Amino acid sequence: MDKVLLERSLMLVADDDVGLTTDFYDRLFAEYPSARALFSSDIRPQARMLQDAIVAVLDHLEDPTWLRASLGALGRRHASWGVTPEMYNWVASTMIATMADRGGAEWTDAMTDAWSEALGAVAGMMLEAYPVRADGLG
Repeated sequence: MDKVLLERSLMLVADDDVGLTTDFYDRLFAEYPSARALFSSDIRPQARMLQDAIVAVLDHLEDPTWLRASLGALGRRHASWGVTPEMYNWVASTMIATMADRGGAEWTDAMTDAWSEALGAVAGMMLEAYPVRADGLG
């Protein structure tokens, strides 16, 4: 993964507040209304946690032990809250679209590709920690 490109593109679209992640949640709930029920009415604390998680993953991008442990624990929690594997695709596509909108003309295809790869890897590590269902489907 291209850590420099990921960090540079995040700096382009994020601010000190949680504008990126609140925009992301607004878009997620508009495009996938069923996801809204998984969250509290005040999305700002969740938006802060998501933004902090993105920064933490980038900070530890070269530490596979930390990534697997942290994202595995996060994946188990998400499974317990009812997050389905399909929803990870919703999140990735919505986050990338939100970033591209915020980045405007400065957003590039290379940035989209880098975030697609990164979010796919994050989802993969989170999903690896999901409990296996008796029917073998999860």
